[in-house]
Amino acid sequence: MIRWLSSSALLLCLVAVWPGATRAHAAPGANCGPDQATAVQNALAKYPSDPATGWKWSNAPQASNYDPCADLSAVLVSVEGATGSSPEQALMFHRGTYVGTGTPNAYPFTSLVARASTHDTVVLSYGSGQTCTACDDGKVTTVRYRWDGTGVQMLDPAPPAPAVPPSPPPSP
Repeated sequence: MIRWLSSSALLLCLVAVWPGATRAHAAPGANCGPDQATAVQNALAKYPSDPATGWKWSNAPQASNYDPCADLSAVLVSVEGATGSSPEQALMFHRGTYVGTGTPNAYPFTSLVARASTHDTVVLSYGSGQTCTACDDGKVTTVRYRWDGTGVQMLDPAPPAPAVPPSPPPSP
């Protein structure tokens, strides 16, 4: 006798056996991390002020695809009192645990490409060479980062070093 499966049960079965299929995140009950605010706070406690400027990092995310159950997700942060060209850094997380930054140095004009990121891959774009902060005439370098089971691997060449120093945050 054939039993009919509901459409959601059938879809779940297909995803489980389809070659190359991936899950959006870990299964229920998996070892998942804390909420985003706690994860960022924990990461910034381990990450020093921006070494190029000495400015303290803000715990307010500029962009995020944080998922406490994902193999790799990221939160972009900038310095406190940031301007458009202030340094930004991608804090990387494995199942909610901080595992480092996207690059050793912070870059201005960093963006998370959420639509291209997956449960184990984070895609960032780095702008450089603009003639002004609001100008759209620079070069964009896209870099993919993937969790390989033990750590974060940069799959593409790093972006070029910033040509101009970042603007200081406004005085209080």
